[in-house]
Amino acid sequence: MKEFTMKRSFVTPPLLLVGIIMLTSCGGVSKRGQELREQAYSRMDEVNAGLLHEQATTAFETGQLDKAMDLTDEAAARFPKGPGNHVLRGRVLMEVDRLAEAERSFKEAISLDEDLAEAYYFLGIVYERLSRDDLAYESFSKAMELEPERLQFVMAAAECLMVQNRLKEAGDVIDGRFDDFEHNAALHHLHGQLMIMNGETEKASKAYEMASLLAPQDSNLLEEWARLRHRQGDHSGVLNCMAELRQLHGKTPAVDLKLLEARSLLLVGRHADARNAYLDLVELHPDNLQIWREFGLFAWDVQDWRSVGRCGQRLKAAGDRTARTQLFLAVAAREEGDLEASRALLQDLLKWDPDNAMAGALLAGVCLRQGDSAAAEKAWQVAVKSAPQPSDGTLVTGVIGNGR
Repeated sequence: MKEFTMKRSFVTPPLLLVGIIMLTSCGGVSKRGQELREQAYSRMDEVNAGLLHEQATTAFETGQLDKAMDLTDEAAARFPKGPGNHVLRGRVLMEVDRLAEAERSFKEAISLDEDLAEAYYFLGIVYERLSRDDLAYESFSKAMELEPERLQFVMAAAECLMVQNRLKEAGDVIDGRFDDFEHNAALHHLHGQLMIMNGETEKASKAYEMASLLAPQDSNLLEEWARLRHRQGDHSGVLNCMAELRQLHGKTPAVDLKLLEARSLLLVGRHADARNAYLDLVELHPDNLQIWREFGLFAWDVQDWRSVGRCGQRLKAAGDRTARTQLFLAVAAREEGDLEASRALLQDLLKWDPDNAMAGALLAGVCLRQGDSAAAEKAWQVAVKSAPQPSDGTLVTGVIGNGR
């Protein structure tokens, strides 16, 4: 048996409209009758525009921008006095980068309803994208004033001030709303970013800690906090973040975070773990020259000269002709006993970088081993002269005997 279903007609005139049309068709239209008919048609336009608005919203949210545009145009044409239609139209226009038209749509919505906070908010976004930050802040501030309970308006205003480097004003906006949103991770996160911009890293770290406690599922917060802790020199904190990222989030850290982890392992004295971390990195990312550079510096620091030479050879093969690469190769050759090769590399480096204190100190040591005191003295003078001032030679003394 075929099931019967009733479909809602898109335009179904109410009985009032039918009655008015029947009455007015029987004779002359009175002024009152004309008003009633116009009111009825207006109500129907509003209803139909509302249905179109719903369909346009669905199309917009599912990425069907052309369809959304057609529907919003039709909705605005049917009921131009509806501010919501102009707001939605403006949002669609923003998505297709037609910012001037979007601006006009939001302004039209505001002219119809001066208390429509979202129209000011989206207008602010348009101004941001047009790099008109002063106007953007005015719009966000108005939206925040109209609907102070909307956190996104508060954050938009604060972020806009931060972009303009109006940091004290941004702090006032955020601080003024902590009582209302003290359990919101996003606001603490933004406060942390503001503290970083202010150079107050301790306060920033506390803000990130609070944000992470409030949003433990947000691994991005944890990653940002790890980078901040590295800047602070809190290397144990970096390692704690990395452990939490792996164990609680099951996430493999990005390459830059793995490098921070390796550095932190070195700086807390876990040299074996640091070495393993660098070895894993060069194996997984053999074409990332920055990793090879850092591995070489680590190996130099722990006097793993074989690894220093390996890094130098890899960098040389990749076309890296920097002073660092030349130093890696020179000190590795020295430790292998090839003093002639080491001397040649250092002399070549000093030809195009004559003020390189490290190269001068290394060359002095090599020349001494070869018994060439005159050349050693000359190289030593270069090292002392080029070393950071003031210097009596103590800043480079360690280089001669152990390659550091």
